[in-house]
Amino acid sequence: MTRYLGSERYELQDRLGHGGMATVYSARDLKLDREVAIKLLADNFAGDDEVRRRFSREARLAAKLDHPNIVQVFDVGEDDGRPFIVMEQVEGGTLGDRLDGRRRSIPRTDALRLLSQLCAGLGHAHAKKLVHRDIKPQNLLLRDSDGCLKITDFGIARAAEETTRLTQAGKVIGTERYMAPEQLADGEITPAVDVYACGVVADELLPQSRPPELREIVERCLRADPAERFTDARSLGEALATVDGDGEAGVVRRIRSQARTTQPLPSTGPTTRSWPAPTDIARRRRSIAARVAAAVAILAIAAGGILLVTDSGDSGGSPTKADGAKQRVAPVSVPTSSDPAEQARQLADFFRAQSR
Repeated sequence: MTRYLGSERYELQDRLGHGGMATVYSARDLKLDREVAIKLLADNFAGDDEVRRRFSREARLAAKLDHPNIVQVFDVGEDDGRPFIVMEQVEGGTLGDRLDGRRRSIPRTDALRLLSQLCAGLGHAHAKKLVHRDIKPQNLLLRDSDGCLKITDFGIARAAEETTRLTQAGKVIGTERYMAPEQLADGEITPAVDVYACGVVADELLPQSRPPELREIVERCLRADPAERFTDARSLGEALATVDGDGEAGVVRRIRSQARTTQPLPSTGPTTRSWPAPTDIARRRRSIAARVAAAVAILAIAAGGILLVTDSGDSGGSPTKADGAKQRVAPVSVPTSSDPAEQARQLADFFRAQSR
């Protein structure tokens, strides 16, 4: 039997899925002749005023959002005391379905593309002062036609500027694995809780073999202190884009500089601490030059002695030229300059003098 909602405007068709508080159906908008999805509050919650308020509030909050990576809300209504929300229908499964089929990781390029879309849509919500509070693969739809990621289920989202709570004190709503520590403790809800959840999703999406920058980005998302995470999804998206080469320059460098805020890196690493000061290095160089000069001088003296002995002859008399004339031998002159280049020139002059 065909079932209709909204004064017979919407014709219910197949059930697409269900959760703890609602069931989602595919439907047809007979007035606009288009396929839609309808989220209908579960019958057992119809009498719970708090749940009904929260369910209706989902429609009002989601209606503020207009982004290609967020499921669009078209209409809201009530049928026999049960609120319903009319949304765009996304042909395809969830990111959770894809992860289950890929052993919880996909190629890095695909993962970065999906994470970029997640940050784009969530960043739009954060700019509207809305926090989703339940980001997880099951709430991320993937359209079959083009792989577009769309965020759904803002049912437990809240406006960041509001101070009142729809839930009772001490009652926590969300999926524990993806919830930030402050969310589990029923603490302050800020965009940082969504950033934490994105970090968990990123860790599941990305292969274990990751470049250092990517490991650092995920680690920063998962820090216990919300002040040490990215401020919102937009800043996270900018950091991820730098890994892919398209983001603002310097974002990853800023991540590195903030990576260990409680343990700042020293200005000089352990391998440089034992390096001598520049004055010590110069002193060592001068000492080496002096030793070289001394060695050159010794060699020069030895070479001069050999020449004298060779030219003196067996009689022990003064050396003579070929014509028998007496030739006075110039005294040996040792290079005295402290400059190595000058020493070399003096030594060359010395040997030329001795060879005459």
